[in-house]
Amino acid sequence: MSPKKLSEMTYIDVNVIYYYLTAHEKYGKKSKAHIEVHGGKLVTSTLTVWLLHVLTRLENLAAIMRDVGINLSSLTSGILSDAEALDEPKDLEDRIHLSTMKYLGINRIISNDSDFDLPGVERIF
Repeated sequence: MSPKKLSEMTYIDVNVIYYYLTAHEKYGKKSKAHIEVHGGKLVTSTLTVWLLHVLTRLENLAAIMRDVGINLSSLTSGILSDAEALDEPKDLEDRIHLSTMKYLGINRIISNDSDFDLPGVERIF
């Protein structure tokens, strides 16, 4: 991806993908709509794939991500170190997502997690 394309990307949090995959009663339709509208311009960490596997036991998640237009960004030791140094959000998982966003130059996230209501972050849901 070129830098210009990265700046047009939107990060998608694990919870939104989980709601989509499980057709969650309350958030499933809204999550599906976000994925349909932003598909092809979405990115998430490879951490998300692992978390989704733990939650759903699905083993074809990379293919699912590709099919719905979610790009994967590798979790690197640098991103992990940066996440560990952050004070917010409180959970390490969320700090990893935020660090991945910063690494990619993305400031917009689709998430229903208010822990991402931070300066410089545009949260939509």
